[in-house]
Amino acid sequence: MLDPATVGVLSNPAGRHNARGGLKAVEAVLATAPAVSHRLAREPRAIETALAELAAAGVRHLAVNGGDGTVQAVLTALALRSPFVTPPRLLLLAGGTTNMSAHDIGSHGRPAALLRALLADRLAVTLRRVLTVCQADGTARCGFFLTAGGLPQAVRDCRAFREHARLPGLRSALGTALWVSGRLVRLVAGRAPFAPQAIEWRTDGALQHSDALVLAATTHQRLALGLRPWWGAGAGPINITAISRPARRLALALPGVLRGRPPAWAGVDAGYASCRADTLELTAAGGYALDGEDYLSPPATRLRIDAGPAFEFLRP
Repeated sequence: MLDPATVGVLSNPAGRHNARGGLKAVEAVLATAPAVSHRLAREPRAIETALAELAAAGVRHLAVNGGDGTVQAVLTALALRSPFVTPPRLLLLAGGTTNMSAHDIGSHGRPAALLRALLADRLAVTLRRVLTVCQADGTARCGFFLTAGGLPQAVRDCRAFREHARLPGLRSALGTALWVSGRLVRLVAGRAPFAPQAIEWRTDGALQHSDALVLAATTHQRLALGLRPWWGAGAGPINITAISRPARRLALALPGVLRGRPPAWAGVDAGYASCRADTLELTAAGGYALDGEDYLSPPATRLRIDAGPAFEFLRP
């Protein structure tokens, strides 16, 4: 059994699962363990304050109860300005919407049950590295999954579609489904599902220029739905995949690309590139997204993406 006084929980009450009753289930477990420190925080600044309080309380095992954006804010604080002398072991509780990080780590089960398993010391430890994303102005963030090219703008367009829908029912997940369906129709018709964006990127070779539908970089072992859309050479910890114009026969290539097994004809000349690297230099005209959080850096701002520190994560 763990000493409950060494356990802390940081919850984002705005996370989708938490807002739909998940937080109450976690609080019911915490009611049986009053020595556990619990803090509520929504924004990055409040999350950093909560982490400082948990560090001062002697927490060595930290359950992060929120979505991917909450996880990103916690990792950024712990990697770049941690209040902890020794980094705590982290348990990711799926309190958000997509919860891709919790799925990849393997801790995407019921948060209340996982918290009980933590208190009973029944969880295993796995080591994972994160990405460190540095902008030219010195701003740095840490997370697991970065996207650039046309995809971040497409996500913004989807959100705008929902927000400005005249029918209230389309301002929810139904609106997202309708918007995505429209993109799939374009894809099946042989058209790009959304507009590409100009990017420049370099790993260990020459600078590459392309109009990219998406560039993805991650230290995850798998994405949502178990997808592994990378297949290229290299020994680095960062998986990188870009789909760019002309993206020939995209509808036919995509099923294999998403499984890391593209058709033989889907090479660089056809618009499909993938590799593994230690560092990625990137200039993205349309900004970038990190773990679902949107960042519109100034035009022509070069990003440097490195494999950052490794953290100990807890999982069943």
